[in-house]
Amino acid sequence: MKENCEVIRDLLPLVQDGVASEASCRMVQEHLEECEACRTFCISEPVKMPDETLDRRLVKSVRKAFFFAGMALLLIGAAVGVALTDSMGMFYNFILMPGVGMLGYWLFRGKSFFVPLGIFLLSYLYQIPGTGFVAPLFLSVLYTLFCGMGLGIGFLLDYAFAKEGQK
Repeated sequence: MKENCEVIRDLLPLVQDGVASEASCRMVQEHLEECEACRTFCISEPVKMPDETLDRRLVKSVRKAFFFAGMALLLIGAAVGVALTDSMGMFYNFILMPGVGMLGYWLFRGKSFFVPLGIFLLSYLYQIPGTGFVAPLFLSVLYTLFCGMGLGIGFLLDYAFAKEGQK
């Protein structure tokens, strides 16, 4: 009987939360009708809620993982976009650079203005060795503008989804 009472006490929080199966609920109900000790335990013992620090740590670790994955995508996208500068695939940057800007906005929010600056520096420094100091300015400014458009798109999407959530 002692082991049965321990099992019932373990099942009790699940039954109270409504997540236990029907068979478990019936078993607990039948046991509570027979056992006075478990009935008083059920009444006197409050349900212990799970520790919120564990939840916070889990959320923090998931956010950190998403941040580092986003950073990797941001850096890879920027590097691929800049590397496409002197090739036939250069026009893919019309799509790639706004995508990098949107991703940068979602990663950095308030400090997202550093993303177009980083794109400008990366593309300018990549092109200097073959062309000099003035020639790379055109494409660097163009990529910066595309990235800035992506920041604007990211902001507008964030604004639209925030408004949708408030309704």
